[in-house]
Amino acid sequence: MSLYHERRENPGKPELVLLHGWGMNSQVWGDFADCLASAFSLTLIDLPGLGRSYDFPQPYTCEAVLSLLAEVAPEQASWLGWSMGGQLALAFAERYPQRVEKLVTIASNPCFVQRPDWSCAMPEATHAEFEAGLEANLSKTLNRFVMLQTQGAEAGRETLKFLKQLLRETEPSAPIESLGLLRDDLRPLLGRLKHPILQVFGDQDLLVPVAAAEACEALSGQPVIVYPGAGHLPFYSHREQLCADLTGFLREPLAP
Repeated sequence: MSLYHERRENPGKPELVLLHGWGMNSQVWGDFADCLASAFSLTLIDLPGLGRSYDFPQPYTCEAVLSLLAEVAPEQASWLGWSMGGQLALAFAERYPQRVEKLVTIASNPCFVQRPDWSCAMPEATHAEFEAGLEANLSKTLNRFVMLQTQGAEAGRETLKFLKQLLRETEPSAPIESLGLLRDDLRPLLGRLKHPILQVFGDQDLLVPVAAAEACEALSGQPVIVYPGAGHLPFYSHREQLCADLTGFLREPLAP
């Protein structure tokens, strides 16, 4: 089993790996990847059972996904993860610390489903509804999911149109199996990783409450950016601003 991945070589430029979120594929990066391609050599990966990586491990676990990522990722790179991809980037840095230079997470939560001590997340009932909905009507549930990602956000209508087009082109082969990763609680990793981390949030995100920004900053002790008006896809609605912020962070020299 091998993951679909795309290389955008830019000789002499630092390596950057991009991981998309649940239900999507690497095409979701769109023009944002084009923006980054001038400053980095990119590796865009379709996660197993999502997009063009049709095969997937059974059982579908974080550890299994990390092993597959390790086979196609550069030996050393910075990692950028959106939503569930941010969780996986954290986990990859924990398992392969020497292969990761810096981390950026976008609209990501180390614990996506609420716990008694973590209210800034998706309610358990909402997550359970998605699980049941995928069994009953995959297409309808995926469309509901992309609506939640864009509702109330700047450029929401344009973003929704873009996401629906992606779903029409490539439907995930493991939507239920991959959704299970969102139940993982990676807060301990965020607290103990030594890598430089930049965490980006939108204050109109209906999937990752803005309260998670303050909570994640407290856990990591590292920078957090909240974009006013952004929903779950700030790399679409705030593309130029995010590209500049991300590039500035990744270009800062590592501490000795």
